[in-house]
Amino acid sequence: MPRKALLLGATGLVGRLCLQQLLDNDAYESVTVLSRRDGTLSHPKLDWQVVDLEKMESCQALFQVDDVFCCLGTTMKKAGSRQAFRHVDHDLVVLAGQLAKRVGVQRFLVVSAINANARSPFFYSRVKGQMERALQALELPLLVLVQPSLLRGQRDDKRPAEDWGNLLNRVIEPLTRWTDAHWLPVDAEKVAEGMVGMALEGPDSGLYKLRYRDFLVYSGKLHERQAKSG
Repeated sequence: MPRKALLLGATGLVGRLCLQQLLDNDAYESVTVLSRRDGTLSHPKLDWQVVDLEKMESCQALFQVDDVFCCLGTTMKKAGSRQAFRHVDHDLVVLAGQLAKRVGVQRFLVVSAINANARSPFFYSRVKGQMERALQALELPLLVLVQPSLLRGQRDDKRPAEDWGNLLNRVIEPLTRWTDAHWLPVDAEKVAEGMVGMALEGPDSGLYKLRYRDFLVYSGKLHERQAKSG
């Protein structure tokens, strides 16, 4: 049966690539986007809702879909403070999970980070880990924690640390291709394809962590599915 999807964070690097995959895939009959700002993309099955994410609970009805893809996230520079960063990367993400749980969403996929750890001494990793822990406590039917390392792709904002990390890893990556080194950099497109591939070709229940090799596997499954459908 055709599915309905809801996407949060559609203007970010992974989010906008995920949106394109959802729109291009015949498995989804409709894709709803919740965003603070209007989008320029037009598509017959796209419903772009400009909303105040602080009042997300007023959008409860829009969560009545099969699959929720949560790509919400910010940077410390954009947020301006630790409190503001945590609000976006933890509070709003967990609220989305709570709303999905209330209406019986089957699949919830969320972008986190490879170094997520609720007990980490590092603020970023700790926030991501606490977000994951809070979502796990909701006991959603299917929860997929998408954990990329450094992302490759064209961002709207510059992230020097990520740029330097990617440069370094381009040098050493050929030496580690035979391993399951989840800290390897990955193309954002593969992450987006892996998310959609996991939703369509993966299990329907349980808790899963999607990492470097998994992105490649489920991206491949997505391409195989699309090839078969024509």
